[in-house]
Amino acid sequence: MPAKKFKPEDVIGKPYRRGLLPYGGGIVRGKIAFAVSEEEHNADMKRLKALRP
Repeated sequence: MPAKKFKPEDVIGKPYRRGLLPYGGGIVRGKIAFAVSEEEHNADMKRLKALRP
């Protein structure tokens, strides 16, 4: 069975628990304010790796 794909819009506004933000995000007053998708995370990592000599 394939793993369930992470959707940031499904967790925004919910109380934060460990593991709810696998690719990063932000928490304000104990609730998730924003979440990073896998695609955004991969694009950021690709850009950062390009900076390394």
